[in-house]
Amino acid sequence: NGSGSSDAWTIHLWFKPGVNSAGQTVFYFGDNDTANGGHINLRFLGGADELRMQYGTSSNYLRWQGSNAALSGTEWLHIMITYDGGATGSSSGSLNSYYSSFTIFIDGVDVTGAGTWSHNNYGYTGGIDSDNLRVGRYASGNYMRDNCRVDELAIWNTDQSSNISSIYNSGLTHDLAQLAAPPQHWWRMGDGDTYPNIQDNIGNAHFVMYNMTVADIVTDAP
Repeated sequence: NGSGSSDAWTIHLWFKPGVNSAGQTVFYFGDNDTANGGHINLRFLGGADELRMQYGTSSNYLRWQGSNAALSGTEWLHIMITYDGGATGSSSGSLNSYYSSFTIFIDGVDVTGAGTWSHNNYGYTGGIDSDNLRVGRYASGNYMRDNCRVDELAIWNTDQSSNISSIYNSGLTHDLAQLAAPPQHWWRMGDGDTYPNIQDNIGNAHFVMYNMTVADIVTDAP
């Protein structure tokens, strides 16, 4: 329930789709209670090769769903989601204002307008608890499948939509720490890491690999 630019954020990652038709969580941040607590969930819908972003709880949310086949193929794709810190709530007359606080980029292009917005109970009035930060897992039993890959995950505590060109860098991965506005956290997801730990290259929010082996750190990268 943002109160302005001080509550803004940006999520950045490279993603390689797999071939499984199941819905798969790519990124999760929020409450440990996935049913009732506020969270941000970035999801790959394998059956239609679509991207979905949901903000709120399982019953009170704002949801953006990308166009069909937007994530088709087996090549690496660059994804960036930004939130400008605008107020969210549960007023039917303010839905378009809530929606406009978010921008979604794929391979450096703003695709927000190519997708569709929806809601349940006109949105979400609460905040997001920082209980869990997860990659490839929503809750127990939900995990990424069939060669899906995530690389170069980074998070800013600002809206970086105006810097998409330098961040995307024409599709070439680069040292995000050298940007004029570097992220607060940056995980290279294997480069220089030692199982089972994935190091935060800028902050100190280190990941621990769960229900995985050393073989899950692979050389396949964008």
